[in-house]
Amino acid sequence: MSGTVETAYVDVGGIRTRYLVAGEGPPVVLLHGTSLAIDARATWYRTIPALASRFRVYAPDMPGFGGTDPAPHGRHMLRMERSGFARAFLDSLEIERCGLVGHSEGGFLGTRIAIEQPDRVLALAIVASGATSPRLGSTADDEWQAASAAVYDVRGGCGSEGDFIRTISAMSVTNPPEYLDLLRENYRKAISGGQRDRLIAAASESGYADYTQLQEEEIFPHLLGFATRVALIWPADDPTIPVARALGLYAMLPGADLHILSRAAHMVMIDRTEAFNATLLQFLAEE
Repeated sequence: MSGTVETAYVDVGGIRTRYLVAGEGPPVVLLHGTSLAIDARATWYRTIPALASRFRVYAPDMPGFGGTDPAPHGRHMLRMERSGFARAFLDSLEIERCGLVGHSEGGFLGTRIAIEQPDRVLALAIVASGATSPRLGSTADDEWQAASAAVYDVRGGCGSEGDFIRTISAMSVTNPPEYLDLLRENYRKAISGGQRDRLIAAASESGYADYTQLQEEEIFPHLLGFATRVALIWPADDPTIPVARALGLYAMLPGADLHILSRAAHMVMIDRTEAFNATLLQFLAEE
């Protein structure tokens, strides 16, 4: 079985979609988040080879990110629409049952697929996902909302490549050079391809004060009796998703596993690669 990562393309609902693929075995699909210049490669380049030792791994770029064309309507595709796109990606590759791993907003996508098609998802790992976890209540949310507004400041913090790198560096405590190089390359693509403009337009329509409303409506009511095996893998040092939010989600998911990795920020798979990969492999390999 090979850990060589290949690049492939598939048509998903009329959108030319790039995905990374490696390994042989039961299928596992990795879903990335939504920050400017994030894509499957920048998120999972240290994870795919490790999982490919036991699984057939697929990691698509979402519309407008990486090498995938933007949505035909010309706007940033929001979470509910992207969950449908991720489901259509599985259909396009005829992946009937799989493990799902969702980072950040990818956690929302994976959870929605498990809610809508529970027989399709063998196991679900929700990684560092503020898009899936609950608010804390009252003024306890002020700190993480302010941290999120700073880290994801696509309007004020990403006007130049240097500004972008200074802003995005808060997502990792290690910021290895090859990771930053991928982000620089993706930033230039996001500017030339219009993704930054699409994200700015989307950001102007909502703020972090109401960010959790979508999961409150589309995720939380369905968690009672949730049958899919779930692991929450969380960084200890990400101010945008404090551990208290992971504990809130964990309380809604009886039977879930919870793993807190110290010395890690939002890009936990970059900051604690060996521990993250070992945790994920063990969880996905369980029956």
